[in-house]
Formats: sequence, C-alpha cells, structure tokens
Amino acid sequence: MVTVLAIAVGASAVLLTGCSVSIGGDKKGGTYSDHGVSLKVPDGWHWSNKATYQAEAGKSLWSEGFGPGSGKNIVIVTAYATKVAITSANAERYASAVSSTIEGLIQAASGTVNSGPIITTMGGMTGYRFETSVPGDGGKTLDAELVMVWNGKTEYFVNCQLEAGSSSGAEIVRGCKTIVSTFKLS
Repeated sequence: MVTVLAIAVGASAVLLTGCSVSIGGDKKGGTYSDHGVSLKVPDGWHWSNKATYQAEAGKSLWSEGFGPGSGKNIVIVTAYATKVAITSANAERYASAVSSTIEGLIQAASGTVNSGPIITTMGGMTGYRFETSVPGDGGKTLDAELVMVWNGKTEYFVNCQLEAGSSSGAEIVRGCKTIVSTFKLS
C-alpha cells in the first residue's frame, strides 16, 4: 500500500509528498513492463501497484510505486489523461502556466519550489522537471524531483520523493535517474 498526496495541475496532475509508504509485491528489480510503458527498476527494489491517495484532484489512469523498502522514500510513476498535449514545439509557451500552478500548489502545502520548470525529455517525450521541498511528519522535509512529460494528451508523471537526511536518500536519487533514463513507451 502506497499513500501519497496528489494535486491536479490544470489538466495535468502532480504527485507530491506523502504520509507513509509500504512497498511490497514479489517483483524485485529488473524491467517493469505494463500499461504500455517499460522501465528499469534498480536491483533490490520492490514494486507495488497499491497506491492510495490522501487527496487527489484529477483521476490517474494508473500508478506504480518502486522503492528500496518501506518509508517515504519512493519513486512513483503515474499516467493521467489531460486536455493539453505538451510537445517540443509548445513547451516554452506552457512553461509559465505550469510553473505558476506548481508553485501555487507547493506553497499551499507550505513548501517551496527549488527549481523549475526545466524543459526536459523522458523516453523521447517533452515536458518539465521541478525540484520541490515540503514539510513532512515530525519536522522532517520531504524533497521531490518531479518529471512530467506528454505523449499526446497522456501525461506520464514521475515523483522521486525522499525524506531529507534519510539513509536511503542517495539510493532514491540513483534509482530515480535509472527509472527516468530508461522509461519508454512499449
């Protein structure tokens, strides 16, 4: 069971930081392939498709979580149907609107946007990357790298979330890079 907070960004959705995460399932590392996508999961990481949301505005098509164990350190990959298609040709035009929305949502959670929007690609698709920080339980900070890209009007969203100062923080950063760099439509 994975518990996260989801907030809509206009027609697209953004997963933010969450409460508690318990990664389970019998898959450990290797290649994940389902929902028309594939990606490499770091060795020793577990998979879970049992995400629940504390709050969600917008409906995900599917969501999968990957991580080295239990806790708030997790990478979640989600797909959303949107009303807009971001491409390399229009990404600059939409960047300000997406950034304003992200900043408003993060500020509403008493957090900060540390960087972004940075126009990026993942699996040959164009979108944006943000780095955020929001307060977590017990005074700890939850940091996240958010990557969102579009294939037509389907948004693929990757939330790489870690509790600041966590012993598995570096592993989440490495795992996030692996998942983002190997993500592709199958």
